[in-house]
Amino acid sequence: MNSCLFFTTLLIYLGVLLSVAYFTLMERKCLSSLGIRLGPDKISFGGFGQPISDGMKLFTKEFVPPSNSAKIVFFLVPCVSLLLCFLGWQIFPCSSVSPSMGNDILFFLVVSSVNAHVAIMSGWSSSSKYASVGGVRGFAQVISYEICLSITLVAVMFFSGSMSFFVLSDSGWSAWWGFYCMPVAVLWVTICLAEANRAPFDLVEAESELVSGFNTEFSAGSFAGLFIAEYGMILLMCLVTVWSFFQNSCVWTVLGSVWMFTKVGIFAYFFVWTRASFPRFRYDQLMMAAWKSLLPFVLGVYCLFFFILKF
Repeated sequence: MNSCLFFTTLLIYLGVLLSVAYFTLMERKCLSSLGIRLGPDKISFGGFGQPISDGMKLFTKEFVPPSNSAKIVFFLVPCVSLLLCFLGWQIFPCSSVSPSMGNDILFFLVVSSVNAHVAIMSGWSSSSKYASVGGVRGFAQVISYEICLSITLVAVMFFSGSMSFFVLSDSGWSAWWGFYCMPVAVLWVTICLAEANRAPFDLVEAESELVSGFNTEFSAGSFAGLFIAEYGMILLMCLVTVWSFFQNSCVWTVLGSVWMFTKVGIFAYFFVWTRASFPRFRYDQLMMAAWKSLLPFVLGVYCLFFFILKF
């Protein structure tokens, strides 16, 4: 069982790295198509060698940290970010191989909440004004939307009667949940956009204001590590969305797995489409949306579910 778990975990991690590489290519091609312009198409056939070329360029460049940075923390931030990304994906192989792990929803919440520290650590260790502002923005944003995300998942746990995503997938319960409670599903997807720092909630990396936000001073392999972790968490959010709201029964059959990953791809495209379609919020509008709109609505849904289950 241990060897099976090890090779399954290794396979998942390799799949995540490969998916992140070609998710970036898909994003660039979709954004160029939506903007009526050419995307990457010079390297290999149709630009399919572009992610490999970009990775080789980043990992072979010289890494020059800022002279006044906190060197130890600065070097550790990309490693911590990648570690949290891979820990988040640990919910996939552990539960499918060992059914005894039944608290993977709580595990996902812990990893996503700890991920908020990456932005503040990178901003502080860079000793840069742009990075510091981006780090403070990211920390406040993730904490604000993490509350809404946690309460929404608590509602999912109430209705499913379990703290495991795989109980949902095995029973097929969430196949009707997303359509029956569509406002909650739409709210969840909105929160995921803010949690992943994606447009129109990408105030952490607002290039028109902060150059690149909390990762301004990172370059070469360190930037690639932060980049891989960010896009890996986006794909994980898409997978959790499918597991929680749009899952199908018999997910571990070949046809069920193909259908599940097709829905993950649809949500990944949705993340790209929102970046091309919606303008960026102001930061005060972003925080007001969390505390004055989303949080009261989530609490109202939570109270309604509690009332239904009580009576």
